Amino acid sequence: MSGEPQSATTTDSLARPQKAESRDRLIFKTFFYSFAGFLFLFSAYLFLTNVDQLFVTEAAVQTRNLTSWGEDREILNMFAGGFWKDPYFWKSLNLTLMITVITTILSTLIGIPTAYALSRYKIRGKVIIDVLFSSMLVIPASSVGLCLIVMFNYGPFWDLQQKLGFRFAHSIFPGMIIASFILSFALGLSAWKATFDSINPRFEQVARSLGSSRWRAFRTVTLPLAKSGLVAGIILAWTRAMAEFGAVLFFCGTFRELPPARFSDLEQALHIDQADWLSVAIWAQIEYGNVEYGFALAFILVIIGGLSVYAMHRIGAKGYIW
Repeated sequence: MSGEPQSATTTDSLARPQKAESRDRLIFKTFFYSFAGFLFLFSAYLFLTNVDQLFVTEAAVQTRNLTSWGEDREILNMFAGGFWKDPYFWKSLNLTLMITVITTILSTLIGIPTAYALSRYKIRGKVIIDVLFSSMLVIPASSVGLCLIVMFNYGPFWDLQQKLGFRFAHSIFPGMIIASFILSFALGLSAWKATFDSINPRFEQVARSLGSSRWRAFRTVTLPLAKSGLVAGIILAWTRAMAEFGAVLFFCGTFRELPPARFSDLEQALHIDQADWLSVAIWAQIEYGNVEYGFALAFILVIIGGLSVYAMHRIGAKGYIW
């Protein structure tokens, strides 16, 4: 009889932290979803209240204030109206998607084996590697771009470029790939390493004790368990590369105003000449005073980011977003 009150007290003491944890989680979710919902709805409100500018009338085209962009850039005379008809927009979208895909493939091919090695093996300097790549997630992208400029304009990398006969900085290939790769790789690596850390290595050890090779144990045991996390890392790497701005702007600059002769035959054949990275194009349009055009481009990136997060939720990998 004396054990019942003691048991009830123990149950209460165990339930109290769980209630506090549930309450904190509810507060966090309420705050986060309210904030995210406000940002999304406010962005949608701004876009929808300016949607009339997507359908500019002839009178607006004939307004002198709208014709100050030059006779050869008639599409820009329409503000954001008809931005999808502008070759600059499609070339910029083409350029961004192409470089982003290449960057994501490189990040995946290098990042997944690296994350597995960091998670499973004792590597000398592992803490330094972890800190180095984790710090990439918090430092400004413009600092990364500045570091790349210094790295490739001085020292052994500069000598290498002199021997090869071309420059990495201010180039589409390979300048933009390098600039977008670093932060994309760092974010993907973080997700992939967290995925492997969450899987008990004893599963692989048991498989190997039953006669499986190291590769077969990884392919049949670890890989299926890590599938959603690995896909989430690929989406994160792709999204981060797509949203890159500071590093690309500092290391590569803008290409819109450069003459056609500045671009190679390959770049012209791929229709990525005289184009900019989408986020850089947003900045350029706003700098030129064409705010509506920049806002329309920004909303496209918002949609791409939202779809990417939704995809991660659908595959059950939302825990890897933060």
